[in-house]
Amino acid sequence: MIPSAGSGHRLVADPPEPLATDDFFLAPLCPDLLDLDTEAYLASPDVIRDHSCGRWPVEGFRSDDNLPLVIRHWSDHQARRAFTYLFLDPEGTSSLGCLYVQPLFPYLEAMGADAQTLLRYAGGATARVSYWLRQDRAPGLAEPVSERLDEWLRTQWPLDAYLYRVAPAEEFTVHALDRLPLDRIDIDLPAERYDYLWWAAAVRMVS
Repeated sequence: MIPSAGSGHRLVADPPEPLATDDFFLAPLCPDLLDLDTEAYLASPDVIRDHSCGRWPVEGFRSDDNLPLVIRHWSDHQARRAFTYLFLDPEGTSSLGCLYVQPLFPYLEAMGADAQTLLRYAGGATARVSYWLRQDRAPGLAEPVSERLDEWLRTQWPLDAYLYRVAPAEEFTVHALDRLPLDRIDIDLPAERYDYLWWAAAVRMVS
């Protein structure tokens, strides 16, 4: 769906079992889930527009267009470079959105972060997390998803740090993350075209 941002190195060697709750469960995005992913994307034009800062959706986008992107995500997932999951309904018959757990440090480096920021996130497993929720489900799902997702990332992932990256227009996600015990932080990224908002979690930090 949205192009992969994996680097050439492993993010983590052993990701945890996908999160499962009474309201949703996570499944790695693979070609078998192509149609569910595409259907959720097509049902969520406003959400996708906000999440991508206007770069998506692409007019006329269909499963055939999505397949190369899904294959790339699946390749990154298998190689442990980056991880993309679908939020599925409890029956596994509908996608509720998409989660991206991607390397943080290469992104900061490419976007021109200063030496202090790079040093803070260098040398360990550090992730950039973003997600979107299906347009017709987002109002009711935003808060339970943010709570369970953050607990899973904080307690199950072998990460030294992770940051949430959110576009300001993603109002449901902004509100949900503001309710959690997270710190809103500012990161100066001269090469980044978009003014993202950032939240940091209180986990192991790289010294």
